[in-house]
Amino acid sequence: MAEPNAGWTGSAGELALVVQEIADGITVQDLSGQICYANLAAAQSMGFPSVEALIGTPQAELLARFEVLDASGRPLSADELPVRRAVRGDPSPESLIRFRVRSTGEERWSLVRPKVVRAADGSPRFVVSAFRDVTTLRATEQRLTLLADAGEILTRSADYQETLNELANLVVRELADWCVVDVIEEGSGVQRVAVAHRDPEKLAEAQEVQRRWPSRPGADDATGRVLRTGEPLLIPLITDEQIREAATDPEHAEYLFRLGLRSVVIEPLNARGRVLGVLTLVRSDADRAFNEAELPLLRELAVRAATSVDTARLLHETTEAVRARDDFLAVASHDMRTPLAAILGYLQLALRRLRPADPASDVKLNEYLRAAERMTERLTHLVTELMDVSLLQSGQPLAIDRQPVDLGDLASRMVEVHGRLSAAHTFTCDGDSRVVAYADVGRLERVLDNLLSNAIKFSPNGGEIRVTVTSTGTHGRLSVTDAGLGIPAADLPGIFERFRRGSNVGPVTGTGLGLAGSREVMQQMGGDIEVESVEGEGSTFTVVIPLAEAPAPLP
Repeated sequence: MAEPNAGWTGSAGELALVVQEIADGITVQDLSGQICYANLAAAQSMGFPSVEALIGTPQAELLARFEVLDASGRPLSADELPVRRAVRGDPSPESLIRFRVRSTGEERWSLVRPKVVRAADGSPRFVVSAFRDVTTLRATEQRLTLLADAGEILTRSADYQETLNELANLVVRELADWCVVDVIEEGSGVQRVAVAHRDPEKLAEAQEVQRRWPSRPGADDATGRVLRTGEPLLIPLITDEQIREAATDPEHAEYLFRLGLRSVVIEPLNARGRVLGVLTLVRSDADRAFNEAELPLLRELAVRAATSVDTARLLHETTEAVRARDDFLAVASHDMRTPLAAILGYLQLALRRLRPADPASDVKLNEYLRAAERMTERLTHLVTELMDVSLLQSGQPLAIDRQPVDLGDLASRMVEVHGRLSAAHTFTCDGDSRVVAYADVGRLERVLDNLLSNAIKFSPNGGEIRVTVTSTGTHGRLSVTDAGLGIPAADLPGIFERFRRGSNVGPVTGTGLGLAGSREVMQQMGGDIEVESVEGEGSTFTVVIPLAEAPAPLP
């Protein structure tokens, strides 16, 4: 069995050279904390040009160069550093430490692993620390976390002013000292919809600046240029002279100085080829100036914010369009009922006044008038159904007029009407006798009419359509059964949703609104509609309606 390191023949000097070239930083500190050995990676990660420069720096001076923080951002005292904890014998697992260079604001992250080297008697002699630079990995993790948080915020509500305010607060926690969002509102120009600042007192001053010196799309200031061009702007370091030039007057400049504008990025909110606004981020510390490397993250934030604004506006426009459509349908349905009622009245009057002077002619005329009467009644029902749909879509309750209705008589009348309309189908009506429900007769007729029309439409090869009336004791049940296309099992759960149709209907026309509207009407009458169906074998739709005067809950 080979001895450990049996293949190693190098000298101590060669071993030292290997340690110097290791990618991870390695230091050796005495018990006072002074660094007495380091490799090149350690020196470079601490900002020193050589190992000698690092070792020659007194401990107090070295500590003064950095602000040391834990993973959460809490500053660490000298006694809380991993090396000191290891010397004291405290548990010293691997620690994630942040080093912020005070002179530049640069921040680095390291995984530090201290190990106490002890003498033969067990007393500590020195501490060896190995630390791996994970700055790039940590930056990627923070970027992904920030984008995930921003995405969650921006999809939380359709009110983009609310979500943009939350986004601005997230940004000042993670990236900037001050964040504002300006949006171009149609008819009112640029509006500042979100302002956030680390300092609550300065937040009030920022809002005062916007109130007295608002941004304008055509202005020649930085915000105006980004609004006009749609191109981002980075000013790594803002000088006092630039602030004075940007200010409208001395008082404006005084406010800007107090707010601490030292580094700024202005990102346009671009969506579908339009500039919707701008996202402005400001840092007050010149040592933490924005740089080119941060722009991709800020640009991604702006893209997501712009998408949120654009989506919210599209949703609002769509909602308004739907509301206008529903208002139109309600008005049109109401206005159409009057002339239809007049036409129906004249047809019925003409039928009553027919003279038997020319029997052959009168029979034909009677047939025409009867057909016109039926079609007018059907059109009147459709207009009323359209009016119901518009009310249901707008969330308004229907004016239900409940009356006793014999379900058997209703079924017989509707079967007779549809039997005359479709010669390809055989209609039968059976079931219990004298089942009296309590319902809005006109609407119940329209529901049954819709179910029978569907049975005809979705059994294009003809066949039997059966209407069955039964009673459970508390509810009447009106079932319409056909032997047509049936409904695929995967489509059954959503068949009563608006605009949903079976995936197998092919060229059979329809809107996907009839079943949804019929079920909502029945539910407002205290009932429901149920369905059983097997693809290729047909369907059974059952209307359930209360029998008692006060509708009882469904069993």
